[in-house]
Amino acid sequence: MFSKSNWVASIVLAAMSFGTAASSQSLGIGASKQGSQNYAANAGFAKLLVDELGYDVRVQSFGGSGQTMPLVDNARLDLLLAPSPDFSAAAGGTGAFEGRQLGNLRIVAAMGGSAYGFMVNKASDMTMVSDSKGKTITYGYTAQPTLRPQVDAILAGGGLSIDEMKLDNVPSVPNGVDDLISGTAEVAFFALAGGKTREADAAIGVRWLGLEDTPEALAGVRTFVPTAYIDTVPAGSAPGVEVDTNMMFYDYVLLAGAHVSDDTIAPIVEYIHQNPEKVRAIFKTFARFDPAKMAPDMGDLVYHPAAAAYYQQNGVSQ
Repeated sequence: MFSKSNWVASIVLAAMSFGTAASSQSLGIGASKQGSQNYAANAGFAKLLVDELGYDVRVQSFGGSGQTMPLVDNARLDLLLAPSPDFSAAAGGTGAFEGRQLGNLRIVAAMGGSAYGFMVNKASDMTMVSDSKGKTITYGYTAQPTLRPQVDAILAGGGLSIDEMKLDNVPSVPNGVDDLISGTAEVAFFALAGGKTREADAAIGVRWLGLEDTPEALAGVRTFVPTAYIDTVPAGSAPGVEVDTNMMFYDYVLLAGAHVSDDTIAPIVEYIHQNPEKVRAIFKTFARFDPAKMAPDMGDLVYHPAAAAYYQQNGVSQ
């Protein structure tokens, strides 16, 4: 049940005639650096809006959701797909957003869960997160500060803390993968479906480290990422996954600024709900999308009124 309550690059996607009010809409959607999972997810979603709803969409690439969410909040951008932990921290004024709460972000829909974890050189003897104790791990993420708690969460799930690791401070997660490839880092945090995963696997061969699927591991993960859960990635389903591997998951959420009109959001929500196969085909991030779980309870975090109205009218809840 839902709660009531430097620009690096741009891609201009030309609108297609759709014969509805949607065809007049022009939107800016934020994304992380090219090569990241977040960029691919937002660019893919933008293409869906163009091809299926006739929107005119500009994809603008920045360092991460820590930079794009404030731009949506102050109406310089309109939409963005962001990891739920980032949104939760921004809207709640916690973590990297302590003292600068973003009060104009609105939930449109939960878009399904994706996996995040630690990537290592396949030649290493590490198979579990607990095996990484004392190793050099990518951290810092000055361009993506909201990701630091995610590293802390995975470490906690493996019974470790960042104080037990050697740090390789990098500006972004793609930079961290570059350091793994070069040998500067022994453990790199990344998204399972990120584009750099295949690059790393081709360069050195990689392995993803596993978590135990226990209440203790889950409690450790949720100490830092309350919206996360542990699930199994099947063997052979992604580069670096040779055996069934438990990893940290959390949902991506589609966000809009409070300034975006009901007339813009309503067709998006309806299309997503009625065309799950199209959503799942956007990118691997959305492979687990379930239209029945578009409106999870996120406590005091606020839904866009057009989305809330649609969910109420159609009995969508979780």
